[in-house]
Amino acid sequence: MITQTLEMNREVPTASLQMIKDEHLSLLVISSQILAGSKVQMSTYLQVVFSDCVFYGTEFQDVTFENCVFENCSFQFSHIRCCKFVNCNFTNCQWDGSSSIRSTYLDCDLDTYLTQLTEANGNERSKTPYLQLLIAC
Repeated sequence: MITQTLEMNREVPTASLQMIKDEHLSLLVISSQILAGSKVQMSTYLQVVFSDCVFYGTEFQDVTFENCVFENCSFQFSHIRCCKFVNCNFTNCQWDGSSSIRSTYLDCDLDTYLTQLTEANGNERSKTPYLQLLIAC
């Protein structure tokens, strides 16, 4: 895992951007954490529960989430690009000013606003039909 803090010296000399790259987490509960003005890239999260977390102005790119739960999370002004969500659940999340571009949501339970975000910009959503699951067993 690579985590760096990049200092921004343009308009606000004290602002910083955290870069999280190649992070691999599994079987965790992450509660009441804040990640703001950051970029998460090429990371994998397996069976992680995010509860009451804030992702403010965060960019997710080429990130995979499998069997994850997002409950009461805020994704305000965040952007999801080329990510893959498999069997994830989103409950009571906020998405003000956010976008989802060319991401995949397979067998996910999406909240209302995320459903609207995924209807454009090259996103793919699908549910495995119940009959296919029975035949596969």
